[in-house]
Amino acid sequence: MSKEKIIQTAVEVFSENGYHRASMDEIALRANVAKGTLYYHFPGKAQLFKTLVKDGFQEIINKVQADLKSTFTLEEQIKRIITHNLDLFLESSSLAHIVFNELSNGIDQEVLEELKKLRIDYIHFLANVLEEGKQEGVLRDVNCNLAAAGIVGMLDSASNYFLNNNEELTRDHIEQFFYTIITSGLFLTSGE
Repeated sequence: MSKEKIIQTAVEVFSENGYHRASMDEIALRANVAKGTLYYHFPGKAQLFKTLVKDGFQEIINKVQADLKSTFTLEEQIKRIITHNLDLFLESSSLAHIVFNELSNGIDQEVLEELKKLRIDYIHFLANVLEEGKQEGVLRDVNCNLAAAGIVGMLDSASNYFLNNNEELTRDHIEQFFYTIITSGLFLTSGE
């Protein structure tokens, strides 16, 4: 329980203060845990920060993997991938703030490299999903790694835009918009 509370509190503190101004002391205080407990679970701020972002990416991958074990069509899987990506960032605006604002803000190089690896792993995972669709003859003959990177980039940018602008867009509108763009560009139509 205390580790989960630490993580929840750390998301808030990093989001409010940024990586460099966040302190382990404040996280321990706000999580209502002893500093020793905090350091038992996380030897330092960099490790804690890395865990937050890693857990976010892992949550998406777990949900998508669960979907792949089902009988969803590739089109439905794409729709659910969009939903899971948006869920992560729109339902946890504090985590979204960390990902969109702190990852490019002078984070510890070792942490940054680890997080880049996570993102690349996620893109490769998504590329494998697309590759299966290509092999089944459902998708166009495209570079699946590039397509996956494009999908992830679009969804990241859309989530960031949605969170930082008061435009009259609904979440459903965003999901449908990107579903249409992705499927129109990747899926074969009859006669192709």
